Order: sequence, then C-alpha cells, then structure tokens
Amino acid sequence: MHRIEKHIQSNWSHLSSKSISIACSGGLDSMVLLALFCKLELDVNVLHVNYKLRGQDSEDDEKFVRKFCQSKSIKCEVRQIDLNEQLKSGGNLQQKARDFRYKWFQEIANGSDNNRIALAQHADDQVETFFINLARKSGIMGLACMPEENNGIIRPLLPFKKEELSSYAKENRIQWREDRSNSDKKYRRNLLRNEVLPFVKKTIPTLEESVLILVRQFQSKQNELELAVEPIYKSILKNHMLSMHQFEKMSENAKIELFRMLEQPHGIAQEVEKLNQKGTKVPLLAATDHTFSSVVFDKSQLSFVSAENKSIPHLKFTTIDTLPEKFGKTEIYLNPERIEGKLVLRRWKSGDRISPVGMKGTRLISDIVSDAKLTGIQKQNIFVLEDEKYIHWCVNLCIGRVALASENTEKIKVQLSY
Repeated sequence: MHRIEKHIQSNWSHLSSKSISIACSGGLDSMVLLALFCKLELDVNVLHVNYKLRGQDSEDDEKFVRKFCQSKSIKCEVRQIDLNEQLKSGGNLQQKARDFRYKWFQEIANGSDNNRIALAQHADDQVETFFINLARKSGIMGLACMPEENNGIIRPLLPFKKEELSSYAKENRIQWREDRSNSDKKYRRNLLRNEVLPFVKKTIPTLEESVLILVRQFQSKQNELELAVEPIYKSILKNHMLSMHQFEKMSENAKIELFRMLEQPHGIAQEVEKLNQKGTKVPLLAATDHTFSSVVFDKSQLSFVSAENKSIPHLKFTTIDTLPEKFGKTEIYLNPERIEGKLVLRRWKSGDRISPVGMKGTRLISDIVSDAKLTGIQKQNIFVLEDEKYIHWCVNLCIGRVALASENTEKIKVQLSY
C-alpha cells in the first residue's frame, strides 16, 4: 500500500462514518484525492464549480469531472457562476471565486454534523499560503495557515508535496486536466509558485521544511489562543460587553483572535485599543453569524452594540377617563387635540430636543441620555415619540409638556408594545 493511502487509513479512519463531499476541479490534486477515496471505498460525492472563466476549457473541465463520476457511480453536483460578468462591477477575481465556493462548502458542512468537505490542498499550497499571509501581516492566525480539519472542512493531503501526488497519479494511471491559468503571472500565488519560491529554494533547499515546521508551531499557538479567548468570546455573545480591565490585560494576539472570532479583520482590534473617550465607537463589519454593529467605549467597559433588532416597537393607544395618581416615564398621557399630525416612534438622533415637564425651554435628548449613564447598547435602543412638530416623549427617560393631558381634556395613554 502506498504511503499516502496508509496515511488516509491511519489518520482519517473516522471518515468511514461520514458523508464526504470532495471539491473537485478536475486538476491533479483533486483527482488524486477523489481517486484515493474511491479506492479506499469511502462514501463520497463530488462538488464542482464552473466559473465560466476559460471558455471551452471550463466546459471541458466540467464534462471531465462528470464523466469520471458517472464511471464510478458517484453523485456529482455542479454550480456555475459567470465571474467575468460579476467582475464588471469591480472586485478581485480570485477572492470572488473563493467566496463563492466556500459559501457553498459551508452550507453543506453546516447542514449536518455528519457532513465533511474534503479539499485537496497539499504541502506546497501550505508553504505558498504562509508567504502570502506573511506579506499581508496576518498575525498568528494567518501564519498558522490551513488546518487539517476545521468547521467541517478537511485537508487530508496537507502532509504531501505536489511532486509526490504527481508520482502517485502516474503510478495509478489517474487522469487529470491542466489549468493553463496556473501559469498566469498576473496572479500573486502563481508568481510565488512558479518563480519566487523555486529561485529561493535553489539557495535554501530546506526552505519548505522549515516553513512547515513554523506552520505547525503557529498552529499550536493558535489552538492555545482559541482556548484562552473562547470564554471571553462567549461572554460577549451573551452579555454584549467586556470590561476594559479584562480587555487591557489581553495580549495583542489574543485581541486579534477575539475579533477574528467575531468575524472582524485583525485591524479592528487596533482601532478598539484607541478608544479613550466615553461614547466613542468603532463600527464593525457585517458578519454572517454576529450582528454587532459597533463597539462603544463606556469608561469601564466596551459595549458591543447589537444590530440584530432593527425593528421599532409598536405603539399601544388606550382612551382613558381619569389620570393616575402617580406618573412614571414608561408611558405618556396626551391630549389628542394638541397633537400636530401623526404620532411616530423612532430612535433618537443627535440634535433632538424636548420640552420637559417641570422646566422652561427645551433640552437635548443627548444630554438626557448622557445623564442616565446608559451603556452603549442601551443608548442605541432609546426611542422618541414625535408628531410633525414636537418630540413628546423620550421613552423611559423624559416626558414632554407640550401635549400633556390634564383632567379637563381628552386623554389617551400611549405605551410601547413589544
């Protein structure tokens, strides 16, 4: 038995109980992986993406993969996307292609705990990824490169070099198709693969092995970081806040890892570190699983403001005959004859003013909110009730006097209905 086959049997035996989808382009790497899994009689199906980038070559790749699957009675699912058409509106071709296929892969992986997506990346890919991420200043997570298994995605061929995969393919008469775009120097990875690394390896023959040793060390460090940061991450998801004391105690790498878990670029951690004035904030990027829109500095803590609930509560109107003996700020009693047009409930904004009961003149809603010493999350969920001319109520904080009902007028009770 070939050593690649022994590796799969020894280290991936648990796959025998899994449903495996192999991402197959028709190229050498993915065809070797597909042939290997078929030979070892694992339960597989095939995923192929036709990006419509290379004319007839793209169509022939799809036909080739379909034909192989048909010969082995393997289910083959194909998705097509015209990337050239999409690029007319701008963007990076390789990034768009990656986003498209990984979104598909994650849909399948998330569909069942039993699903696995097998990718054919190998040791040469790992080395290239290391240098690309090094150039991007990607931190520990980037230099840890590609894990063998993560979030339902597996990479069984990572220990093997391209040369060994090619030898295995020839020994086992595995056919594949060459992608001519792999030699196109306009792509950074191709330039690195075909010119830079071969040149450097002539001087430093041990370069690849040294890089792979570093990658394993970074992966170990990354695992440690994830274990240390995960409780903080879960606490933020639950409580929407993090004490400044705890944040300041975290290492730079831990802060970067925290925001990575929150699906934010590593630069966000540096921006949050700069917050030093109450009310200042850093906007967050939209994420798939998290709905925080910003991080707000609240003196002793960081508040993670949720954008999950953008809806406005409903208003409940009740006609009453008698006013209560005691008034609160959780509802308001208005004289409908003094309301100018339609009543509207909305979130407060800078510049809003109200004429509070018990004082002359007006007051800024922002000052009322500030005096209430609210957290960033609470501030984002303060509503005001207004008509076409006045703000009558800052919900739970202040009652306006302009249209306030009295015993001698009509009276409607207004409150929120969530």
